[in-house]
Amino acid sequence: MKRLLLVLLALAMWAVPAFASPRLELAARNGRVTVYAEAGLEDTARELADSAEATLTRISGDLISLPKPKQIEVRLVRHARDLAGVAPAGRGAPAWAIGVAYPDLGVISVAMRRGAQLVEPAATLRHELAHVALGAALGDRAPHWLHEGFAYQHSAEWSWQRAETLAGMAWFGSVIPLEQLDGSFPREELPAHRAYAESYDFVGFLSRRGRWEDKSDDGDRWPFRRFLTEIGRGSDPDAAARTAFGRTLQQLFDEWKLDLGARYMMMPVGLFGLALWILAAILLVLAFLRRRGQNRRRIAQWDLEESARRERQSAVVQPPPYVPWPGEDPLDEDPEDRPPAGPRLPN
Repeated sequence: MKRLLLVLLALAMWAVPAFASPRLELAARNGRVTVYAEAGLEDTARELADSAEATLTRISGDLISLPKPKQIEVRLVRHARDLAGVAPAGRGAPAWAIGVAYPDLGVISVAMRRGAQLVEPAATLRHELAHVALGAALGDRAPHWLHEGFAYQHSAEWSWQRAETLAGMAWFGSVIPLEQLDGSFPREELPAHRAYAESYDFVGFLSRRGRWEDKSDDGDRWPFRRFLTEIGRGSDPDAAARTAFGRTLQQLFDEWKLDLGARYMMMPVGLFGLALWILAAILLVLAFLRRRGQNRRRIAQWDLEESARRERQSAVVQPPPYVPWPGEDPLDEDPEDRPPAGPRLPN
């Protein structure tokens, strides 16, 4: 029994390094951003550090006169499964995440891959930097949907799967009510897709809307920026919406639902029209190929007919060439058949 326990203990000690957190070392520093990375990721760490400051400057354009993050620590790992291991003590990370931000601590964790899927760490970092910047500006007053939508605005990570999710929500009327949206971000990946997609699209709508309902009045993002500023100054999101947009948050949400329906309910019509164009193009190509095949067969038939005609001509017996007889030509006219010569005139 004692020997068995020793064997199990040895196996456990051997297995521990496989699950231990990766060792991170200082790899790059630029301005407010410091990057710690696993060995071998130094080049990527330097690229992230060099681009992070410019990203923070762009993000701050939406957070005018609000506090900015002073220092940001980025932790770069190879595999997403290690994100929880490098997270701040007691915080952890979702099992399906490729990047996690801890705005209250100014810490960001970024993975290079998730399973067999390679990801672009620069895009992930832009998303998480927006979380940290918004957290520094608004504190804990920003709802979850605003955090996610704002981060999407500054990462431009378009997803076909997200577009499908939004289309399904528009077609089947499965939009999550605004008052339930913040509680719709479970730790499981698939149920959270609808909440993320809705947050991204709603905040994008707010950033484009302008002060008035007129779609041509984009306001140069001014109303959206004022909306964030009002929250940063202590207003609740609904009061901030009335100040910046002249509408309550629920009224803006209802406008967004109409906009969502207008965009995605017409998608089947657009896809049907596109399908007709594609079908017409395919038919034209098939007609062209058919006509070209007919022309080739016709030319081949003409070639066969020409070859047959030449063969028939070559089969006809040709007489030998005429050769004059030596001396008197036997084919010449008989002298008796010649007409008599006329009288000769005297000289």
